[in-house]
Amino acid sequence: MRPSPIPPLAWFAVFASHASAEPAYGTSTTSSVKNEVNENHPRGSGDGTYGRFDGDLDLGLGLGALVDVDHGETGVAARASAHWFFVAGGYLAYADGLGSSLDPERRLGVGVDLRPLFLPRWTQDWERGPAFLDLTLDSLSLGLGASFEQPSGGSFGARRAFEASFGLGVPLAGRGPGPWLEVRGALAWANTGERSETLLLVGSYHFALGTPLVDRE
Repeated sequence: MRPSPIPPLAWFAVFASHASAEPAYGTSTTSSVKNEVNENHPRGSGDGTYGRFDGDLDLGLGLGALVDVDHGETGVAARASAHWFFVAGGYLAYADGLGSSLDPERRLGVGVDLRPLFLPRWTQDWERGPAFLDLTLDSLSLGLGASFEQPSGGSFGARRAFEASFGLGVPLAGRGPGPWLEVRGALAWANTGERSETLLLVGSYHFALGTPLVDRE
């Protein structure tokens, strides 16, 4: 007895099962990776940068108070800083006693500032969160510069000093760009008078700006 031919519908079922089990061009040779690159994924999210690479220049503008640690006198203070990729840059700071007993009555400081922890921690994949902790650690900075001061009863610039400072900040929004609360301690050795010790407390806002130095396309 001759075997009965296979019905056409059976051949179709076999073909459909194979087609659904394996792609037309073979099995995939890559696997899905968690947090893989996605053009629709917000830049700086989940990669340990927290928006700090949204621009190549971190510009910070702050306003607050200066405290003379030795004598307890206070004054108003403003500080601006700019850091290349959140690491190295400079600062400009101004303080005024506004008629108080603060000595010097006014001071203007300018210098360089270095945040040494960010790049080593980021390249070693140590930026694991939370964002508050990572950003606070990375904000630790050392500043070196000069100040030009107006002593009580003197003219502005009559006293000059070398200053060294150490500071850190707390990100209030958990991102690099945004509001921060910053504290900074400084020592100044003047050409006349005694060494001064000050504490700077400022509320600041940081901007991630793009410059022509980096092609972002």
